[in-house]
Amino acid sequence: MQIGVQFHLPTYKDHPVPELVSLGKTAKAAGVTQIWVTDNLQSRNAFVVLAALASNIPINLGTAITVQYFRNPVDLADSVAAISEIMDGGEFSIGLARGNGNTPNLVNSPKPISMLRQTAQSLRRLLDGETVTFGEYPALASYFNFNPDHAFTLNFKPKTPIRLYCGGNGPMSLAVGGETMDGLIYGGEFKAVAGAGKLPEALATFQHAAEKAGNGSGQPKIAEIKLSVSKDESAAREFARHTSGRRLLNLSRRGGYGAEEFSRLGVAPGDLERLDIANREGASPEQFGRLVTEEMIDAVFVAGGPAFCRERMTEVNKTARDHGFQQLMFSELGPDVHESMKLLCDEVIPAL
Repeated sequence: MQIGVQFHLPTYKDHPVPELVSLGKTAKAAGVTQIWVTDNLQSRNAFVVLAALASNIPINLGTAITVQYFRNPVDLADSVAAISEIMDGGEFSIGLARGNGNTPNLVNSPKPISMLRQTAQSLRRLLDGETVTFGEYPALASYFNFNPDHAFTLNFKPKTPIRLYCGGNGPMSLAVGGETMDGLIYGGEFKAVAGAGKLPEALATFQHAAEKAGNGSGQPKIAEIKLSVSKDESAAREFARHTSGRRLLNLSRRGGYGAEEFSRLGVAPGDLERLDIANREGASPEQFGRLVTEEMIDAVFVAGGPAFCRERMTEVNKTARDHGFQQLMFSELGPDVHESMKLLCDEVIPAL
């Protein structure tokens, strides 16, 4: 199993770019094969961070995920292709999706499925050196104000392999991903979806679309693992509390997740309903967090001391292998990123 680490840039807001490079070097020395960077407005620009990593560390890189509304395909293609010139031949992976639940609060986000499909199709063609006119992609032409008749072609070629990964995990996004992309990133609900027994159904949707499009069965799959590890176990679990609640609410609103599925996760439907009501009524982060139960944390995160996380990750690793995943991507890491990175590298990864 390959190991990746995601730099969730809002979580790392107090860590400047040189510090992120240092963390990346620590990860690389421990055998991490890929570093992923999130794409968030108001945080450090993902592609500046990726360029700094590429300049200093010979390692595979990726975006997990690029938000389809933040970056137009031409800008995305030339950014990634330029970064490829300073990489050491490793793979550059572009995760694509509509973003998290906050995206509509930041930008208008119309036609999410059409935007995902057209972004993947046009981006692939641009990176392959083809000419693209956005009259062929009306959702993109309208959203980004492209001249629909102008021909866009990159005037240079990428220097490393570039793969597109579907980062959307709803049924329609999975179908688009299987049809148009090279692989799948199953995001931060991976542990909960697997525990609820819904992962095979999601993977089948992706696989069926891939086979229908003639893409075969060899697409790589990456599982995002929400991890919070610290010698201070209570701090590790507190760090995971708010995100765990948000992730479970996302699942409950996606459809197909009812009392039976949440009971499999040990989450009482009444507890989740109280959380949902508080969220809809505008609860403060502190009020919201008080309603997130320990069972909710364990449904989403591997959170606690290093021995606890090592034991739980053995189970998660087996689940990922059994479902054909090739990489575990660790995300968020814990309350003190330097301590958490060291514990991940020294005490968790060796057990995997």
